[in-house]
Amino acid sequence: MGSLLLEQRLSWPLAITMMVMLLGALLLRHTVRQTRYNIAQWEIMLQAQRRQTDQQEAWRRMRELLQRDLDEDTFLQTLLDTSAEILNTERVSLWFLDEDRALICRMSRIDALNGVRLAPNGLDDYIASLSQHPCLVTPDAQHDERLSGLLPYLRDNHIHAMLDVGIFIGGELRGAICCEATSPREWHGDEITTLMGLAGLLSQFSESLRRREVEHVLHRQLHYDEVSGLATLRGLLERLTALTQSDAPFHLLVLRLGGLGHINETHGQQAGDEAIRQVAETLKERLTELHGSIHIGRLPANRLLIAIPEQTDESLRRFCLERLLSLGDNNWRIFGTPRPLRFNIGVARHPFDAQDIESLLQRAEVAVQHAREAPPPHLTFYTSQLSDWEQRLNRLEQELRTALDEHQFRLYLQGQFDPAGHLAGAEVLLRWQHPRDGLLAPGDFIAEAEHSGLIRPMGQWVLDQACALLSGALHDSGLSLSVNVSVQQLHDDAFMTHLTQLLEHHDFAPRRLILEVVESLLVTPGIAARLDALRELGVRLALDDFGTGYSSLRYLQDFRVDEIKIDKVFVDAITSRRDAPLVRSIIALGKALELRVVAEGVENAMQQDYLRARGIDFLQGYYLARPEPIDVFLRRLERLPPA
Repeated sequence: MGSLLLEQRLSWPLAITMMVMLLGALLLRHTVRQTRYNIAQWEIMLQAQRRQTDQQEAWRRMRELLQRDLDEDTFLQTLLDTSAEILNTERVSLWFLDEDRALICRMSRIDALNGVRLAPNGLDDYIASLSQHPCLVTPDAQHDERLSGLLPYLRDNHIHAMLDVGIFIGGELRGAICCEATSPREWHGDEITTLMGLAGLLSQFSESLRRREVEHVLHRQLHYDEVSGLATLRGLLERLTALTQSDAPFHLLVLRLGGLGHINETHGQQAGDEAIRQVAETLKERLTELHGSIHIGRLPANRLLIAIPEQTDESLRRFCLERLLSLGDNNWRIFGTPRPLRFNIGVARHPFDAQDIESLLQRAEVAVQHAREAPPPHLTFYTSQLSDWEQRLNRLEQELRTALDEHQFRLYLQGQFDPAGHLAGAEVLLRWQHPRDGLLAPGDFIAEAEHSGLIRPMGQWVLDQACALLSGALHDSGLSLSVNVSVQQLHDDAFMTHLTQLLEHHDFAPRRLILEVVESLLVTPGIAARLDALRELGVRLALDDFGTGYSSLRYLQDFRVDEIKIDKVFVDAITSRRDAPLVRSIIALGKALELRVVAEGVENAMQQDYLRARGIDFLQGYYLARPEPIDVFLRRLERLPPA
């Protein structure tokens, strides 16, 4: 009995001990499992961190490459290699849509895919998916309904998983970066995000490349004459300006080619172009006989420009008579037919007749007109006595001074509208109510105003009136006013002081005042600080006539502006028969740089619809509203329904 009691007393501690050991074993097993899980999670986190570090480094490298002037193939190959590295896959390709909406493999790390074309039949679901969503991710490509049209391609290449990201240029789907796996694979979220970022860089590069191509074409058109192969006046301007700044004397010649109009009328434009080519080649040959650096260029119509240094009046006169005007005695054969040509020369001298290129050219033009009407030898050196033009300009300058004193200038407003047709603002335009000639547009007097320096007080008056309008009749309208500011005004130290006083005196938000400056101003030394100072006052800045001044993309990135205005010459290119790629590029560029884009010169519904469809911010032109006197504009504003 005692032994039984002892056994019973010992069984309880033993049972408890065994229970504790069992619980300990279970706890140890759970702890081991949890530790293994934590280690696995830690390894996953470390892998994600390593991927993120690699992805950030790859992104940095690609961003640096984007800033360089790389050719297209180099950038695309680097993008493919980088994508393959960070996604750990060899099958990375770039596909672009052609005009028929077929997919063409532009470049691939798989050589067999380069140049492959996938017919548009069956691509609708794939294209629609990429158009609606930035990426297409699937771990089972051959059973994904969106890729049903690509099934033959997927099977032939044993594709199991796909990660495709759309490439958008100007807001339109143009292609995709395609990453493929030949075995089952899940794509990580950070991998998807990184590839989307690289696709964005590719879109930026494509826009930049297209901009560079357009800039190159535009630069060529602006700086070189296709017919003669000579530089244009714009192309010569930098070299001619350097000549004037050197203070060394030189002669500026305008050579007028007579008989060209008759050739064009009787034998067509091609014959006239051939005559100009032959004359240009002969001139270049004969000008090599002179010492010094000779500059020759093509002016509009039938005139050539020649700058000749290191000659006296007498030596130049002799050369013109013996080697240039004697060209009229040549037997010019145009497409095998002999054609007579006549030559007239007008000469202006630096620094005796003028000290700047514009004035020198004007005086040479006056001289060549006199030479044309004078008897042979049709060579005239400029003198102030022969110029009715000079007298007319002197009279115009005096009349402008009188106009300022007697308040003959008027302000007109031309509305600017958003794509929905709502009035958003207006451009302030100057008119001159001339007592004799009636209402004059700026083209009749602005050039002389700039030449005489009167553009400064005139510009100040316009700015005064615009600020008074914003704080007065337009105070509650919310509309903005755009005012053109001349180069002379911006370089005038008193301009900043006057504008500051206007903003302090008038009660309106400064951002409602938009100052328009010409695009070519951006290349002026020291202008960056002046523009920054203006923006510090709260006003907005716009680049007027964008695309005509040939300021490179770098200037837009370096200077802080708020708005670009597409010049009318580019809007005119929008027709029913052709696209306007430069307009599309400027709008896309504005979007990329977060700038407002305004189209000037909209004159028909087709242009309006085209610009709306491309995402234009504001439109201005005769089709929407003509320039109006202030009272007419205000009456129309009162009739508008509430916004």
